[in-house]
Amino acid sequence: RRVRWPEWLTILTVAVGLRVAYAWLAVGPGAEPNSDPADYDAIAWNLVRGAGFALDGAAGPYPTAFRPPVLPWLTSLLYRAVGHQYFAAVLLVCVLGGLLPLLLAALGTRVFGASTGRLAGWLAAVHPLLVFFSGYLLTEIPFGVALLLALLLTAEWVKTPRPGRALGAGLAWGIASLTRPTALALPALVAAWAWLPLGLSVSVRGRLYQAAMLALGVALAVGPWTLRNALVLHAFVPVTTGAGQALLDGNNPRVWRDPAVRGGAEESLRMELLRTEHRGLSETELDARARARAVAFLRAHAAEWPAAAAAKLARFWRLRAEAGTTGSWQAEGSPLRRLLRALDPLLLWSAFALPLALWGVAVSLRGPRRWFQSLGLWVILYFSAVAAVFFGSLRMRLPAEPLVVLFVAAGLDDLVRRARARRRGLRLVTRGA
Repeated sequence: RRVRWPEWLTILTVAVGLRVAYAWLAVGPGAEPNSDPADYDAIAWNLVRGAGFALDGAAGPYPTAFRPPVLPWLTSLLYRAVGHQYFAAVLLVCVLGGLLPLLLAALGTRVFGASTGRLAGWLAAVHPLLVFFSGYLLTEIPFGVALLLALLLTAEWVKTPRPGRALGAGLAWGIASLTRPTALALPALVAAWAWLPLGLSVSVRGRLYQAAMLALGVALAVGPWTLRNALVLHAFVPVTTGAGQALLDGNNPRVWRDPAVRGGAEESLRMELLRTEHRGLSETELDARARARAVAFLRAHAAEWPAAAAAKLARFWRLRAEAGTTGSWQAEGSPLRRLLRALDPLLLWSAFALPLALWGVAVSLRGPRRWFQSLGLWVILYFSAVAAVFFGSLRMRLPAEPLVVLFVAAGLDDLVRRARARRRGLRLVTRGA
């Protein structure tokens, strides 16, 4: 049975309701942004004031490409309507978070079937990590929405190959890249994955043409922003100027050796450099210097790479809530935060979901549609590889989490089918059994 509109509406209502309730109790209407959310808030308000895509400096707003453009642009549209109210922006993220389960249900229905799609939608609606990150003005939730839309359009394209569908999927991947630049390499991975199933109905020349249309879609979406960066910053910046600095935050002496932060990100070295030898440099120069320093550190400590990567992946796939500014349950000292820290909903979720996710992967890889159903697994592995290079955190993991939920739903659906078959005295037979 396919998901009907009343059920879609119920999933949306539950998902948005949980996220708004958490944001109201954990953040509150009077909250002020800090850290990364403060940057997105400032850029959005500068867009409203006519100062352009800019951050605030000592001498006033200055053009930036340090943050990707989609979230500040969406927030600026909201601020034009309601004024400069940060909590309204948080509620916007809650609404976007409510759309994520619907997109996951649609993707699950297209790739695994209606029952798995329905389960995935409900599980994503109540997933504690997805609810938790709806309380921040950060790119994680909007990027999750954009990523699922791109995956859904990719699945539709591969099911029925058409140049126009390839172009549409490419545009969606470009938008996802403008939401968070870690998606910029994913279209190449998707094109490689699609090559085999496309070959079932399209010639080699046709596959090359459709892959070119996918690339064109990405270029049409990302190109104008890259051109803007070239004109404003006088440098080639495809999306943001933050990759080198993020690489340094995850690869420096302290973060590799201090057990308290090992595998994560630590910015004290970068902040010290900003006060000393990097003082007065432009965004692009800062990023280039930070990248060069990180690469030099990695080359000098090549023998320690495996241990460092293992620590990053352990933090990336940790089963407990993470300490830190975007790993705590907010509302310092509140009864809600004390309760959530005591219960640790992420640990409870992990105990339930991890075995089912592993079972879902095993079932998918044994089935007759294993290549088509492996797309989510490839994307999960991609984000794991990104974490192994940069650093591990719940923020880095969140874009992959809906796809983990999809495999949880696939595993749970398979177990339910087997249980029903046993009750009826039947045996569930899969191809190759």
